[in-house]
Amino acid sequence: MSRLAPEERQRLAECVADAVGASSEAEQASGQAQAQAARQATEIEALLEAGERLALRGRDLRAGVQELRDTLDRGRLSTLNAALEGARLGEAAGKALIAMTDEVRSTLSRSADVLDDHATRVAELERERERLVLTLGPLADAARAVASEVTRVAERNRAQQSALGELALELRQRLGVDPELGGLVARATREASDLLDSLAALEARGAESEAKELCARIFAAGKRNGADEP
Repeated sequence: MSRLAPEERQRLAECVADAVGASSEAEQASGQAQAQAARQATEIEALLEAGERLALRGRDLRAGVQELRDTLDRGRLSTLNAALEGARLGEAAGKALIAMTDEVRSTLSRSADVLDDHATRVAELERERERLVLTLGPLADAARAVASEVTRVAERNRAQQSALGELALELRQRLGVDPELGGLVARATREASDLLDSLAALEARGAESEAKELCARIFAAGKRNGADEP
């Protein structure tokens, strides 16, 4: 079925297994990155929408401030007319009216100061909102671009993994190369090497009996698994 030597088949199987494993990890990572990018883009979009709602609220507040200013102006005009009427009536009749208009004008003046302070705060909030929108605008564009690019990368990774799966199947059918088996053999080889290093470290620390006991247990487990095979 194949002119490849067993060692060559094993090396090829290991290479394909490593490629499949790397592709699977890349697909998982790209999926996580895709979810994260989409979440960030959604959060930034939500902040921009909140900024738009603040803009609408700001327009309502400015309209309310202007309406209050118009009301205060009408109040001032009314008090001026009342003061003129009090002066026309003379000191005896108009004294109480003039005193009342003075009190009203004082109240209107304090209300105007409070209103001006309120308008200043509204203007400050509006400037803060504008700065926020100017900052978030490019971030939103970048987040959308990143999300789009991550999606394309995820699609390429899925296509690559599918292609590797087809390659593994073709190698198994034509050359007898089994990437899954090759990956298992490679992992067993690495684990066996680690086990030998651990046993050597045990013996170096004067734990020969523990090392021998561990070897005996491994040997017994191998014989038991082998006996179960048909």
